[in-house]
Amino acid sequence: MSLNFLQTLSTDIGQLLQDSDECNIIIEVGEDPNIKAFYAHSIILRARSPYFRRALSHEWTKIEDGRRKFRKPNIKPEVFELILKFVYSGDINLDGQDVSRILELLVATDELLLSELSDHVQDYILHCQSEWLKQNVVSLWTKIHHYDACAKLKNHCLRLICRKPQFLFASEDFLSMPESLLLPFLRIDGLRMEEIEIWDHVRRWGLAQHPEIQDKDMSKWSTDEYESLERTLKNCMPLIDFAHVSSNDFYDKVWPFRGMLPKTLLEDIVRYHLKTNSPPQPVKLAFRLQFDSALIRTSHVALLASWIDRLGDKRYLYDEVPYRFQLLLRGTRDGFSSSVFHELCDEKPKTVVVIKIRGTDEIIGGYSPLIWKPMDGYCNTEDSFLFSFGNRGNVEDATLSRVSLSRSYYAIRWNGLDYGPCFGDKDLWMRNKFNEEQSCSCRRDDYVESITDCTTFAVEEYEVFRIVKKSASIDVGPKT
Repeated sequence: MSLNFLQTLSTDIGQLLQDSDECNIIIEVGEDPNIKAFYAHSIILRARSPYFRRALSHEWTKIEDGRRKFRKPNIKPEVFELILKFVYSGDINLDGQDVSRILELLVATDELLLSELSDHVQDYILHCQSEWLKQNVVSLWTKIHHYDACAKLKNHCLRLICRKPQFLFASEDFLSMPESLLLPFLRIDGLRMEEIEIWDHVRRWGLAQHPEIQDKDMSKWSTDEYESLERTLKNCMPLIDFAHVSSNDFYDKVWPFRGMLPKTLLEDIVRYHLKTNSPPQPVKLAFRLQFDSALIRTSHVALLASWIDRLGDKRYLYDEVPYRFQLLLRGTRDGFSSSVFHELCDEKPKTVVVIKIRGTDEIIGGYSPLIWKPMDGYCNTEDSFLFSFGNRGNVEDATLSRVSLSRSYYAIRWNGLDYGPCFGDKDLWMRNKFNEEQSCSCRRDDYVESITDCTTFAVEEYEVFRIVKKSASIDVGPKT
């Protein structure tokens, strides 16, 4: 028979704080005029905190009246009192505490390496101070961004701004943000705001750093003033996807600042806007989670996952996607033959096929929840779909084509070893060597929408991904 008396143990050890006779260390915290001395037991502090395990060495403390003395001026007495109670008893009650006090506590837990308390404080802010957090996300980010232990809150800030960019750009603190705090938000892939709006805000931020030209006609700027703004915006501009700005907005709002763009970036943007069927080079975003594809970006992954889960008007952010897109096959790497497809993709359920059409650069494809087999026959499912991302890869131009419910019996076609993935009776078929002329075809029949005007075509590149459920996912609301 075993018994657990942890609560009694916690209470008894907590009472040691009231008895200063056995204490062997005095910790002075705070700065004038708010300084307070706390009596404590070094053995408990060292057992509970890796920081104190190092800090309470003989080199860091001095002896006064038979007790070690230690100074901690950067923590307020009111905060340290909460910490000391937690260290001794494991108890912490944040109800009724001012949010500013809670943030001071969070910062102190990072320094004192109290990871358990840090996690609890972050959870409390996320669940009990959610409205305050929304209204103060920029000031919160400013306070915690360089603390490693605040990962939960930092990720929440990034995702909150991703969903509601106005929390950042409409904040009173936005224009005074240092560049180091602004860049992580610009690196978010999937920021829910038009690129031209992001550029408008970044330009406004840049001008706010130079009040001498903020309200001055740009035609009257001196060379030094122009170059000064250029230096300010140097690290921001490559993070804006100018290829997704309309030609009119690009000419009116970006072209006047063309001298600030890196030469290769400017050439790519101009080529994209002036040359028909010219795909843009993707913006390299540091915050973007790594994803192995030559054809689609993380924004496409988020959209495809949203379609798979039938989220309707809702969409996953990339970091919310509950699936891994596992690359099974890439044509230029593994080959374009139907035999290679069956070798690498047969018997694997839930696959996405992504195709780039030679000559038009259109990105099309399909999703099947069923397995592929080198046999003949039709497979019934209501969950398969076809899609198109156009020839520029914009998710805004995407077309979704679900299987007609009355034709779901023909949703997936097995066509033997000579054929690769086939959707519907005619809707999207791939045969023999997919990179040869007229080896692939697309004619709307069993799916609702047409995804391309090319009835026959050759593949320039194609990829097949297996959709694997992650161990944990994030709920974005009820499905439709």
